Amino acid sequence: MHKAFFLTLFLSISCLAFAQKPLVWEILGMTTYQLNTSPDGNMDYEPKFPKLLVEQYEGEEVTLAGYLIPIDLEAKQYALSKNPFSSCFFCGNAGPETVVELRFEKSPARFATDEFVLIKGKLKLVRDGSGLFFIIYNANIHG
Repeated sequence: MHKAFFLTLFLSISCLAFAQKPLVWEILGMTTYQLNTSPDGNMDYEPKFPKLLVEQYEGEEVTLAGYLIPIDLEAKQYALSKNPFSSCFFCGNAGPETVVELRFEKSPARFATDEFVLIKGKLKLVRDGSGLFFIIYNANIHG
C-alpha cells in the first residue's frame, strides 16, 4: 500500500513539473499574414493564426528555445528569435512569425545578444497588428 501511495505521489509531482507545453518554431511558422498599408502610408501586418496554435497553445504555459535579441537594453526588453541577430526578422532576413516578444516576470539580468536560451511563460497571440504577433509573458529562463 505504501508503494502505491508513493508511486501516485511521484506521478502527481512529475505531472506538475512538466505542466508547460513545449512549443516549436515550426508551429509558430504556420502563422500567415497580410501586409496592409493605410492611406497615410503606414504599414502593418495582419496575422492569421492556425487553429492548432489558437486551440492548443494560446493562454497556456509554454517553453520555447531561441536566441535573445535586445530591443531596449536600458529597459531590459528582449525578444526571442528563431534565428541569430544577423538573420533575424529585425534585419530583414526572416518573417514576423520568427520572433516573440518577451515580458519577463521579474526584471531580467542583462543578456548577451544571441544567447541561446529556453524560455518558459504564457503565450499570448496579438491579433490587432500592434507589435509582434506573439508575446510570452511571465517569462523566465527555464533550465
